[in-house]
Amino acid sequence: MSTATGGAARGTGEWSAAESVVLSRAVHHAPSVHNIRPWSLTLHDRAAELRERPTVLVQHDPDGRDRRISCGTAVANLVLAIRGLGRTAEVVLSSSAGLVVATATSTGRAEPTEAERRRGAAVLERESYRKPFADAEVPEQVRDALLEAVVDGGATGRWITGADESLGVAQLLCYAARVFHDNPDYQRELHSWTTAAGGSLRWDALGERGLAAVGLTTSRTRLPDEAVLASRIAQEAVLVVGTRADQPLDQVRAGTAVQQAWLEATSRGLVASVSTQPLHLVEVRNGLAHGLGFAAAPQILVRFGYPAERR
Repeated sequence: MSTATGGAARGTGEWSAAESVVLSRAVHHAPSVHNIRPWSLTLHDRAAELRERPTVLVQHDPDGRDRRISCGTAVANLVLAIRGLGRTAEVVLSSSAGLVVATATSTGRAEPTEAERRRGAAVLERESYRKPFADAEVPEQVRDALLEAVVDGGATGRWITGADESLGVAQLLCYAARVFHDNPDYQRELHSWTTAAGGSLRWDALGERGLAAVGLTTSRTRLPDEAVLASRIAQEAVLVVGTRADQPLDQVRAGTAVQQAWLEATSRGLVASVSTQPLHLVEVRNGLAHGLGFAAAPQILVRFGYPAERR
């Protein structure tokens, strides 16, 4: 019988010691809300079980949306790691005591696809990039590949295009930024998670301009003019990722889909950052779906581009 701890635990099954290290390392490098890794990993037989762990983000993540999206990114990394070992990976999502459980089972050997190889190799390179992008458009064929990766992950996506859509999205994001900026309880909790207060967030890692700035609104955020924000959204490749429904397992699928697209982008020399905080407000989610004619429940906004400086 294997045991699990916060983060990753190695079981006593058929996974070798070397394989266990590969799987644990891949999961460890998945992006998560406030870098808190709200999951545990247990390895046993030829299965890997990733279980959602409760967190104490009362103001920031009251319904656990970000926590489950984070678990989804870890599932994506886990599956790619198993596939990178030359094994099959069948994932079953379930819930136990109100918490999500993802079980990836390997029943045999199978070589990974070229896309899986690319994305798996990008796991350790992926990073959040909240700075302005270089002045270079993301080619249409690359956008198509990123959308395909989202679909591979079990979700759907839609690019924000044109001045009208950019302005509509900017208005919703500015509204959300004002709500969180003026919420003292939210701001106190956010401050407690910064490095200055012994937490895991760095103030200087947060965005200061455009979509990156209003994605996680702090007391220091300078709320942008709607027209200025709309102009910056129009200049970037911004993807809305959604799911057919909006239940806990759908939020996990959204996280898996975004991570697949993020790794695909990394493998092609792009950088990205995600925004979920505005979508905690139901009126923002509904406004996005209605304004964009998006026949899905919006879960995440992702901005893609090329880095402005040499990496």
